[in-house]
Amino acid sequence: MHIRYAEQSLLLGDEVVDLMMEYAVLLAQHGSADRVQVAAIGSDGEPVTATLLLGPATIMVAETARATFDEPDNGPAVESLTGKIDYLKNPPFAHGLDEPGIIGIDGL
Repeated sequence: MHIRYAEQSLLLGDEVVDLMMEYAVLLAQHGSADRVQVAAIGSDGEPVTATLLLGPATIMVAETARATFDEPDNGPAVESLTGKIDYLKNPPFAHGLDEPGIIGIDGL
């Protein structure tokens, strides 16, 4: 896919773009932000590593692209994004301070 972000144009694989969009929506819903590092093809056709800030004010446009070359390997980014999305969708259960084995502020 072809994305436009902060006046930059990048080519990335469909999976990582879909995950970045989903993560940006979740971050906005939680009033939070994060940075994501991905491998991309820059506007000059050269491989680049891009760091994108995703959050409530993110303006990112994704569109289909026809490319005759292999997409950049974003396995680590896909794994990281998948874990972060899962964490936001299924946050860990919080225990009360009166639960056995939990030390409260008074116990410090």
